[in-house]
Amino acid sequence: MFLEKEQPYAQAEIITLALHVDYWNNLGWKDEFSSPLFSQRQTVYAQRLNLDSTYTPQMIVDGRIQFVGSNLGEAGKAITEAAKSPKANIEAAFNNESSENILKIKISDIPKHEDATVFLAIAENNLASNVKRGENAGKNLEHTSVVRELKTLAKVEAKSGSFEQETALNIQPNWKAENLSYVVFIQENESRKIIGIKRISSKK
Repeated sequence: MFLEKEQPYAQAEIITLALHVDYWNNLGWKDEFSSPLFSQRQTVYAQRLNLDSTYTPQMIVDGRIQFVGSNLGEAGKAITEAAKSPKANIEAAFNNESSENILKIKISDIPKHEDATVFLAIAENNLASNVKRGENAGKNLEHTSVVRELKTLAKVEAKSGSFEQETALNIQPNWKAENLSYVVFIQENESRKIIGIKRISSKK
């Protein structure tokens, strides 16, 4: 939350995504924002980063560096290092001529890369959980950048330097439109390195 709101490093725009895992739901309280997809994604990171197991809270920067999520010192080092890595140019905007929620995406100048995937994350701010069970029982936890949906858009082959697509968004009635952001990112399939990312805050 601090990194997202304060943006403490001038050389980098910090774009955070909170993916709530579901493997704590057996403690007698279910996290309504959790998903087995997010747990699976964390497991893949653990395999790629040669970790013995998954854990929370965990922060992963640029798809390559991981550490305990509360360690702001490690976060600063990782963000500073990630800012040095070249990234693709991503343009994303809503098609205002359409009555539907259509997002137009154009990616160019993709740096040299292996086979990759383009993802779209829809995230919501200003959410909270009233925890009933577990180590945080009795607490009201505030959340920032909670991923409501993580959508795979397309595969990008290693030889490709650009990508363009329009995609329809499935906005649920219980999501507050004014608190949503839309994050497009391209990630290498094997290394998990993020090679481009772009956020737009609302439909214009």
